[in-house]
Amino acid sequence: MIITIANQKGGVGKTTTAVTLAHGLAIQGKDTLLLDLDPQGQCASALGLVQEPGVFNLLVGVQTLANVTRTTGRPRLALIPGNKRTATAQVVLNAEEFKLDIIRQLLRPALPGGLNLVIIDTAPSVGRLQEAALFAADLVIIPTTVDYLATEGVVKVIHTVNALVKRQNWRGSVLGILPTFYDNVTRESQQTLDDLQRTFGAELILPPVHRATVLRECGAEGKTIWEKAASSRPAKEYADLVWRVADYLPT
Repeated sequence: MIITIANQKGGVGKTTTAVTLAHGLAIQGKDTLLLDLDPQGQCASALGLVQEPGVFNLLVGVQTLANVTRTTGRPRLALIPGNKRTATAQVVLNAEEFKLDIIRQLLRPALPGGLNLVIIDTAPSVGRLQEAALFAADLVIIPTTVDYLATEGVVKVIHTVNALVKRQNWRGSVLGILPTFYDNVTRESQQTLDDLQRTFGAELILPPVHRATVLRECGAEGKTIWEKAASSRPAKEYADLVWRVADYLPT
């Protein structure tokens, strides 16, 4: 199974969600590969690893999937790291008019031959590479902050997904919209959460993840929330997401 984390707005917690979900599922015994398609390359940093042009080398056909996959020092969790050269890869692929199924085809050697799933982190931008990441997905999760601009990025992802269904016969589904940086003591957070539920339907809105300093500390220290503060509120909130995803996986 392939799960894509996407929002065309930056600063919404995509990388935190991707890394936390991937490690959480690995802890649950699922062999998991984290693919970093964001040129910022922060998945490696969040795991305390060095950024590498692994995505570039994979996408332009220089190296095989096995050659660009790195261990993370965490059981059952592997990473294909990225860095700023990922943006160059997209330029090269655009020039070659690559097919939308490129990512699923590149991941084929790993699925289903041992891996339970792949988690894809994407860049906060509109582009054909993000479309390819969405097209590859069996499930899509859309993190979004709960501020007055929250719906804008979500609408763009939903629009892209709908276009893939209509034009490319995409057979995946949106697992849900994940509100992040939620603060239940501010009126704006609650109003935005209400707006999201009215706009997209309450059934599509996942339980929110509260704003927490510990999540920023995790990124700075190269640890996941499961390693730094497994009993904290954000860990419990992300655990809900882990179990929701696990319900979709074969036993």
